[in-house]
Amino acid sequence: MSSLSQQRMQRLTGSYLESPDGKPGIDASYRVELPERHSTFMEHNTDSEGGASPLSNGIASDGLASPGLQSVMSEESGEKQMYRTYGPRHSTEKELVPPVLPGYEKEVHHQPQPRRNKRYWIFLIIACITCIVIGLAVGLGVGLTRKSSSPPPAKTTTAPSSGAAPNPDQFLSKVGAFNGSGIALASESFGNGGYGSIVMYFQHHTGQIRQAQLSSNGDWEGGDVTQIVAVDAKNATPIAAVAYARNDTAAWHIFYINVNNTITEVTNSNTTNVWIPGPINALQLQAMDDLNVGLEACWYGSFYSDASYNHSPVPGLNTNTTTGNSSDQTVGIHLWYATNSTSFDSVGWTYGDSTWTQQQTFQGYNGHAGVGCYSWGPGSDTYVFFVNLDNEINILWKDLNTTLTGSASHPIDTWTRSDISIPVFQNSSMGYTNYLYAQNKDLSISGFNVTWAAENTTIPAGQKFTINGAKGLAGTHLSVTALPDYSGGNSLLTFYQTNGTDITEFVRDLEAGQWTSSSVPIPNS
Repeated sequence: MSSLSQQRMQRLTGSYLESPDGKPGIDASYRVELPERHSTFMEHNTDSEGGASPLSNGIASDGLASPGLQSVMSEESGEKQMYRTYGPRHSTEKELVPPVLPGYEKEVHHQPQPRRNKRYWIFLIIACITCIVIGLAVGLGVGLTRKSSSPPPAKTTTAPSSGAAPNPDQFLSKVGAFNGSGIALASESFGNGGYGSIVMYFQHHTGQIRQAQLSSNGDWEGGDVTQIVAVDAKNATPIAAVAYARNDTAAWHIFYINVNNTITEVTNSNTTNVWIPGPINALQLQAMDDLNVGLEACWYGSFYSDASYNHSPVPGLNTNTTTGNSSDQTVGIHLWYATNSTSFDSVGWTYGDSTWTQQQTFQGYNGHAGVGCYSWGPGSDTYVFFVNLDNEINILWKDLNTTLTGSASHPIDTWTRSDISIPVFQNSSMGYTNYLYAQNKDLSISGFNVTWAAENTTIPAGQKFTINGAKGLAGTHLSVTALPDYSGGNSLLTFYQTNGTDITEFVRDLEAGQWTSSSVPIPNS
């Protein structure tokens, strides 16, 4: 029988090691053979100790941008070198030389070349030069005429691309996190009034999805082979996490894309402590077959919980809040995923149901970029954000209160685009907790203090900051949260990759201050 501390760690971490009495700790039917890893997604430099060193501002030493998530090529799309071969010359071949007739040897050898032959070659050279000069004059005149008379090419909008990079195997991370790891955060504090306890889900360099816990004292635990959540994830899969507590049960839902490009869900709870397949798997939803795919899930209603626990200020309330017995009757999860380079589909699950429902398609948005959402605050409005085809974040809102009467400016139960447009990096990931985070065109990460008000949603002037730390890899996944502390204050936490084997944590006070950073310890095995 394991000790109380071991049982506590198993509950927090989802450890599935065999117990001392020989009974298995994980559903054996869920074990999946780990697929081979043949490609990766972001460039990093390897130092003499086998680790990775950050690129300078995401730019390689040759002046080219780091391949990053937007610059990856599958093995099937690699460029093939074409070669032309020639047959060997036979050694028996001889040049044919006309014979010299008898009696003419002396004449042929000494007779001078007739003068008319010299004149012929002189005239031929002059004619060639004349033709070249005339051709150049005519060509230059036609070219200048076309340049001056033709209108400039029309601006066209093309579907976004994840790019390509030669020899993708050279970017595989051999230690730490997967190079291009998805990152997701969930609360671990339900029911005990805890402070600052969260779980981070990430992809290990082996390809496994694992979890690590941030305790209230600031130390990270887990992330090793005993903390495996899934083993069938595709390379650089996005990861989404939703946690909540209902009817005295805390639950965690993790979403990712598997090696068959299928949206996959695994769930766990404090009553089972075992990861099992979730109900969304029955739909067999197919994500875009690409190395960069947008995916996000959000809980809607009741701020995650009917259990009492502490969390950071909720936007619109501006005070620390303790949950407890929410009045929201309809709660559940919304999930968005990219089906192609310019479209997202959404599906929904209502708490207590055993199935998911397909909902809506969103067209005209970059499927290689991330997707973000905010739906757990006060009121009946919910929000989703996409990157459009002009590399700008658009915020859409929807009022879920169907008992209200809508108007032209405020329709009910309909997704409507706000006036906000935020220029970002083309394949930017996004995250939201108190601030909306995204990657800028120079690869830095910024937060935007959005005022949520349906059709009147705005970002007031000056309500933006940029993390004063290492820039992220191009297209890095990112995840954010805010946590209260024992002193009565609150901290902002942001996680993203800076060199391809890391997951770096950036921390700042909620109100203001400088960002500090540290690397999350990730076991190599």
